This record gives sequence, C-alpha cells and structure tokens, in this order.
Amino acid sequence: MIKDKRIQTICKFVDCKVVADIGADHGYITKFLLENNLIDFSFLTDKSEKCLSKAVKNLINYKGKTCFLVGDGLDVFSKQNNSLELNLGINCSKMLPEQIIIAGMGGMEIIKILSRPYSNKFKKFILQPQTNIVEVRKFLQNNCFKIDKDVIAKQGKMFYNVIVCEKTNSIHKLSCEEILFGKTNLLERGKDFISYINFEIEKSKKILERSFVEEIANKLSYLKKLL
Repeated sequence: MIKDKRIQTICKFVDCKVVADIGADHGYITKFLLENNLIDFSFLTDKSEKCLSKAVKNLINYKGKTCFLVGDGLDVFSKQNNSLELNLGINCSKMLPEQIIIAGMGGMEIIKILSRPYSNKFKKFILQPQTNIVEVRKFLQNNCFKIDKDVIAKQGKMFYNVIVCEKTNSIHKLSCEEILFGKTNLLERGKDFISYINFEIEKSKKILERSFVEEIANKLSYLKKLL
C-alpha cells in the first residue's frame, strides 16, 4: 500500500471511473487508485518510452485496466497524434478519460499543456504543480476554469498544492488572497495549511535576522494576520 500524503490527497478527489495520469512517471497515482478500487481504468502518458517503462513495470499486474501512451501532454488523445502505445492488453482507442490528473511537474509546464487546443476536449482536472502555483491559479482564472478545491498537503518537510478544477464557459474571479494561498485553504484552514503558514513565517524571520528587507517584513506581518 502506498503511504504518501501527496498521492492520497490527489486520489481522494478522483470522482470517476476512467482517468488519465499525464506525465505518469512511476505510475504510483494509478497504482493507488487501482489498489483501492477507486477507478476501473487509467491512461498513463509520458514523453518517452523510457520514462513510461517505469510505470509499465510497476503496473504489470493491472493489464486490461491500464493503457500506456507515449506522447506530449493531452495531445496523445488526438486522432492526429502519432503516440506509441505500450503493453496493451485491450483496445482502448475508442475510450477517453473522464478526469485528467497532471501532477508532479512544474506549473509552467502544466499551463503549457492546458493551453493547447486539445485540452478543451476535457472538463475535469486534478492538478498538482511543483512550482509557480500562483501563475497556475491566475491562468485557471483567466481561462474559464472553475476551482472547486485548492488545498495544501504536507508530506515530510514538503508542501504540495492540489487543485481540483473544471473547464467552463465563463470567468471565475479569485480574490488576491485566493490566488496567493488557495480558496479552500483560506476557508477550511486545515492543519497542513497552518503548518505551511508557520513555515513561511519562520523563513521570513530568518531572512530578517540577517538584514532588513521591507518586502519580507510586510510579508511577515501579512502572514501573521492569516493565523
């Protein structure tokens, strides 16, 4: 059984039976979902056969429930794509995922994937950017994505942002605080979010001990008000 707070948080927001794990790496998200009977089928994609071979190996016991596609982003589902299918036990060419998971990659790469025209074929997404979380939230706001959940998960000493969103036909405005910290974090004020704020407070204090920086001092004051 996979015991990873990041993966568990991502998986608890899966609400359909057919998903796609974009940039699947070792395939741990799909493995957790299948082990816990949370889905019936998963598409796993990565940019090269070498990258995807790790997931193929880890999911060897789930033939018939997985489809491995080599290609770039969501374009692997386009009829015009030239993706390579690996280790297929069934014909999944007529299937499409109901929910897209893009986790463990940089925020700008996620934005790049969602900016391509073929992403409009899908409605429901779970995103876990490793970097540039503010830029991701701004992009979602400006491109008609409605954020349903936006939470922090703490795994060891690391903090991970998980965003559940859906594509709509209108702009869903976020406040400045929601763009910075995530609207669910601000509403629910979970334990991991409070830990993150305390972590940022201590980091700001250490910087100010070395030298006074007005921007950091203002940030520290602002963070304290959030507690």
